[in-house]
Amino acid sequence: MDAERDHVLRALRKSNWILGGPDGAAVRLGMKRTTLAYRIRKLKIPCRPQ
Repeated sequence: MDAERDHVLRALRKSNWILGGPDGAAVRLGMKRTTLAYRIRKLKIPCRPQ
C-alpha cells in the first residue's frame, strides 16, 4: 500500500496536483479521473499539497 501511495503522490506532484485533463495525474497513471479520486481517498492523501 505504501508503494501505491508513493506512486500516486509522485504522479500528483509531477502534474502539479491536477487530477484530470491531458496533463493530469490520472492520465500519467493510466486511469480515469474518478478512479484516481477514489484511490486518493482510500490512501488518505490530503487534497492540498503540503
